[in-house]
Amino acid sequence: MSRTDRALALNIGVVVATVVAAAALIWVTGNVVFLIVILAVAGSATWNIIRIFRRPDEASDVDRLNSMKYLDERDRSLALQAFGIVGIVALVLTVVTVLVTLFTDALGAEYIALVQFVVLFGSWAAANSYVTRKQQ
Repeated sequence: MSRTDRALALNIGVVVATVVAAAALIWVTGNVVFLIVILAVAGSATWNIIRIFRRPDEASDVDRLNSMKYLDERDRSLALQAFGIVGIVALVLTVVTVLVTLFTDALGAEYIALVQFVVLFGSWAAANSYVTRKQQ
């Protein structure tokens, strides 16, 4: 088994293990909507990981960043910049979440977690696109 195949298997294994753990936890709590969102995102991530790992030279900068398949130092530098942006978004989102939780009682914890997940996932994709466009 080549190094690329081992890395591919490891990445897919991590995604599958995460999905199984999340699906079991969500199934126990009974929140089917969140289960569907997690499975859809994980399926998309697995498809992109397989596609990028099989043909890394044909992938765009954004594709390599989204699949965490860094070919050189430039890709690693772009990834660090994108994760910095996501960190800022996470801090702001956490402050907003704390304030909403303190001042209202309208939202349940599962919906707050779902919103945080979607916002952070979307900000990661947007940050990857932003740093690659800024670099060119």
